[in-house]
Amino acid sequence: MARILPRLLAQLQRQPLVQDFSKFTLPRRRPRSLYRPVPPPPSFKPSDHDTRSILLHHPPTNPITRSRLHLRHKSLPPLPRRFTSRRNNEKDSSRPMTTEERQFWSSPYLRMLASPLRQCVTTFRFLPTDFLVRLAINRIPATHYPKAWKRPEAPQTFIPDGLQHTKFTARRSGKAHYTLCSRHAINHLSDPSTKRRAAHSVQAHPFLADHVAHLLRLRVLQELELLADHLDASNSKSKSKPRLLRRLTLSEWRIIVETGTIPHPGALAVLVVPPLQKDRITRLRPMPNMSAAPPPPDTLPPPKNPVVTPPCVLYPVRDAQWGRDVGEGVLPEERVPLYSGPVLFPERGQRAALHALLLRLLTIEHNSGRVHVHTKEGGKAEKQDDNDKSKPSHAFLLSSDAETVLRGDTAAVAIALWRLRMFEDPGEDMTSESAATGWEWTRRQKRM
Repeated sequence: MARILPRLLAQLQRQPLVQDFSKFTLPRRRPRSLYRPVPPPPSFKPSDHDTRSILLHHPPTNPITRSRLHLRHKSLPPLPRRFTSRRNNEKDSSRPMTTEERQFWSSPYLRMLASPLRQCVTTFRFLPTDFLVRLAINRIPATHYPKAWKRPEAPQTFIPDGLQHTKFTARRSGKAHYTLCSRHAINHLSDPSTKRRAAHSVQAHPFLADHVAHLLRLRVLQELELLADHLDASNSKSKSKPRLLRRLTLSEWRIIVETGTIPHPGALAVLVVPPLQKDRITRLRPMPNMSAAPPPPDTLPPPKNPVVTPPCVLYPVRDAQWGRDVGEGVLPEERVPLYSGPVLFPERGQRAALHALLLRLLTIEHNSGRVHVHTKEGGKAEKQDDNDKSKPSHAFLLSSDAETVLRGDTAAVAIALWRLRMFEDPGEDMTSESAATGWEWTRRQKRM
């Protein structure tokens, strides 16, 4: 060390004080749109080119030598509201939506029907991707094979992919297979005796259905968190704009229970999420859990006489305007789903995260001057008289229309809730052959 230091100091003194560093440049950003103006259509008539060849006609836009300039590309889709920021050297920008387009965009069911079509590997039907579950095929090590598999030498398995929001987790596989967003379809795919396989030597994990349900619940929490972040970043104090989320009072909740209707314009969904009780052992409330890992086991004992409550009930927005003998079953009526939080989110950590996100949205609305939140610090409700009809209930009303989409996208939350409802629906098994109707076309049907 004593010999190296003098030579190192001498070498540093001989170095020039001013060093020339190469200029640091960021990589070129990929354009968001391939759209560019197309030249006018050329003429291929020989008389228009005199005695010259068409290859010599206007070289910069020649349709033969420069054919790429005449390719047409789609422009960027419209956005609910137009952003002033624009990148340099961009020839295309998204235009703002019209009132009619914003009305369509505010409907979660129209957006689900407008998603790309894919074929289900279980029923061989072509359905929008929002009605399907994306399953990727991944290779796992041999030390992680479940004991329930009859063929432990299978090197591949199904993994749910693309269920979480891309802001949190990107897709693992470029190619994947799709099946119905139903627990029946996942269980049918997990049956070793079935012949409907997406590929050979692929086994389904026995807990694949529970894994998909856990990620669908996580997607609901992610959409709520993104909505809260968006409102928190772009919220302004203006009472003229409509509210996205509010808490129903006891009087409004009694009207829903007594009349069986949800008479609120622009109602998208109603979530009943009561606050969680403290643990009997730890005397603490559960912490919010938004992890994709398997949830921890519940320490509370199961109830002795559990009350069977459906996860979702559809309520009409008004009383029936048609009699039973006129129009019943012909003219559909508008219905609003009412979700039960304890049934859809049985895991206490996820339910605590759902309740915390709803309270955060209410706080943002309160800070913007649009709604009064009946909460104290820590999320506790204020003490009021039980006979007071303005006392808040445990029901949260989610709204969406052509005006609310200018503030936030509540339809994405409704899509995530509806997908969870489809998956947990204990209704008819759509994987059976009898469930297929005559107007549906599959590749297995022979053309006449």
